[in-house]
Amino acid sequence: MNEYQEKIAIKKRLAIYYRDQSVKNGLTDMRRIKAYLPDDLMFRQLKRDLVIAHLDFEPILELIADKKEFVVVSGLNPSSTLHLGHQILFDLLLSLQKLGGRIYIPLTNDESYIDGKVQTMGESKRVAYEEILPSIIAFGFDPKRTHIYVDTEYPTLYPFAMRLSKYVSMAEVESLFGKESLVTPGQIFYRGCVQLAEILMPQLPEFGGPKHTLIPVGIDQHPYILLARDVAKRMGMVPPSELVMRFLPSLKDPEQKMSGSKPETAIYLSDTSEVIGKKIASAFTGAVSSLEEHRKFGAVPEACSVFALLSAYLESDRELQDLYSRYTKGELLTKELKEIAKRCITSVVFSHQQKKIAAQDKEVYLLTRPIQSYLD
Repeated sequence: MNEYQEKIAIKKRLAIYYRDQSVKNGLTDMRRIKAYLPDDLMFRQLKRDLVIAHLDFEPILELIADKKEFVVVSGLNPSSTLHLGHQILFDLLLSLQKLGGRIYIPLTNDESYIDGKVQTMGESKRVAYEEILPSIIAFGFDPKRTHIYVDTEYPTLYPFAMRLSKYVSMAEVESLFGKESLVTPGQIFYRGCVQLAEILMPQLPEFGGPKHTLIPVGIDQHPYILLARDVAKRMGMVPPSELVMRFLPSLKDPEQKMSGSKPETAIYLSDTSEVIGKKIASAFTGAVSSLEEHRKFGAVPEACSVFALLSAYLESDRELQDLYSRYTKGELLTKELKEIAKRCITSVVFSHQQKKIAAQDKEVYLLTRPIQSYLD
């Protein structure tokens, strides 16, 4: 197998992976929705195939079409500085908020601790307040329709999780998550109960009662949604809908995801332009190393970690399509593509850093409403 064939093989494996995972988990791809959705409702993450599948998204679409509000819940594990893989999620949340979404963002510092991603609860709390919260504000969310909380600082979450434990069996939790991720009692309680509480809490009377809720996730988090849907039915709530997002690939391997615990795979929102340039310069691409063969065969953008950055963050659809065409024809060289990506990503990161410095009024985003209905 030559180098070009290896890139084609990567493209095929990625397509097969997402297709097989979707079929196995009973998900529906986005082709029908994209075919019928009006242009004014076609958010960028859907247009760019960053959202690849869904479960029961139709009720949310009806609310969007009728200009009615719906709820979106998406948590974040505060164990390190945010990277571009995280920003894809927040960009999607912003798009959904513009379409009528009321956003709830739990910062799951309890999960960070029980999974050993931080050494102390204090560290996870510090990262949540000093790093993650200002970054989220910098993305530009509407404070009147955005509710953020740090799990351990919103203690009424845990009694609700205790109540939910009555609706879940240990056999269900083990079947969905596997015993290898349920080593400690804390992991069992978090995965089997606390995350359910985060997902279903907006349907409590304090927040208006049962309603349609949308949960954007990576394909690996699908088991949480299945469990939440089952428990919602048992409690007389509305089963949450799901959008499945494509991972932003590792800079080193397009078949792996960008990871905050592996600095060489990710571009952080705190990186300098020099660091960004070096990371992109050494990133895996969809082109072959021989200039002659590149001109002859072209590149494979679907197997290119650099092109994936542009797919996610380049503003112009027309420019992206032009780059795709020229890259696949061998007209655009890898060096040129990396230079374009460097300028694009440096601008994105620098803009975020400036907005983060200016982020104010953190308290208006924090959810403080007490919840007592489940204790009655």
